[in-house]
Amino acid sequence: MTTLTRREFLKTSGALVVSFAAPPLTGAVAQVAAGKPALVPTELDSWIAVLPDGRVQAFFGKMDMGQGLEVVIAQIVADELDVACDKVDVLMGDTGTSCNQGGASGSTGVSNGGRLLRSAAAEARRLLLESGSKRLGVPAEQLRVEEGIILSQDGRKVAYSELVGGKYFHHPVEWNKQVGNAMDIKVQAKPKTPQEYRVVGKSFARRDVAWKVYGTDRFVTDVRVKGMLHARVIRPPRAACKVRGVDEASIRSIRGARVVREKDFVAVVAPREWDAVRAAQRLKVDWHALDGAFPAMDSLHEHIRGAKVVKREEPVKKGDLAAAFSAPGVRIVEAQYEWPFQSHASMGPGCAVADAKADRCTVWTGSQKPHFVRDGVARLLGMAPEKVRAIWVA
Repeated sequence: MTTLTRREFLKTSGALVVSFAAPPLTGAVAQVAAGKPALVPTELDSWIAVLPDGRVQAFFGKMDMGQGLEVVIAQIVADELDVACDKVDVLMGDTGTSCNQGGASGSTGVSNGGRLLRSAAAEARRLLLESGSKRLGVPAEQLRVEEGIILSQDGRKVAYSELVGGKYFHHPVEWNKQVGNAMDIKVQAKPKTPQEYRVVGKSFARRDVAWKVYGTDRFVTDVRVKGMLHARVIRPPRAACKVRGVDEASIRSIRGARVVREKDFVAVVAPREWDAVRAAQRLKVDWHALDGAFPAMDSLHEHIRGAKVVKREEPVKKGDLAAAFSAPGVRIVEAQYEWPFQSHASMGPGCAVADAKADRCTVWTGSQKPHFVRDGVARLLGMAPEKVRAIWVA
């Protein structure tokens, strides 16, 4: 029975490591992938593309975990470009097509991510109008756009797809040098005012409800590839446990099952998923529970209050709070509230599929932060981040 480390587990034929190349890009994506400028925040092509058929792609570095971001981003881009909302496809959560905007991160999807895509779409419209102005020989301010068609007052017209469809803007934008939720860009174009919106503010059917209800699209647990191995992580009976020993012979009767261990991380792998499940159930692990690792529940809040402060900052400071509190006639009301400790954790088991080769790796993940998955896997495998692609799958 061979014991593998986590590094070997990913580098060789470990669980969830599949020996096949990344699937071909869809036709729409392939059209904008060949010869595309570098995927960096300073390129407009990293955010917006117009295809030969006139459809628009928005490359979104966040992803939708139920907030309805897909249709919202489509509305924002449609408004700025003056195209129909159903003509905008939002490609999100793929490190091969988007910059790191910080993942889902709750309510930042629209406030941060949407703002950036609005600027990118506005700049794309400005450039398309300039190009249309040259094509038609009419000043840009005398042109209007309807459903992706630039129209002059005398009835002449030219479509976005004729100007740039399938090609690239090759246009720089100003990046604020931030990565994650704070990422933003500045452009020459001025986004529309709320009074000019014709799409944002209207109700559109969400694009994710039907397939989630009927199971007609893939979840990450549905990703299957011929020859892949399956894994199950072995959990201790309680938190704060160390591994004294693992009886690998306890799963010897399960064909192809192997143990993956690195320090106190233990997992089993097998060619068939049910065999991985059975191996996880049968593997005998001698766990040693550490005493005093956690405070008693009835003293949890006191423990938190007494914890050492490791960081304190005031990113926004306006006025003198101490002086205001000490002003004559000010009455200060103080109160303390306690509530049960909440874990910011997934409701279901995590899952991922990894295709690790000698010089590159592709990971399909349900994580809300695929760009950070890419960075973590790159560190684990000793690869450059650009050699790892993480693809979010619901």
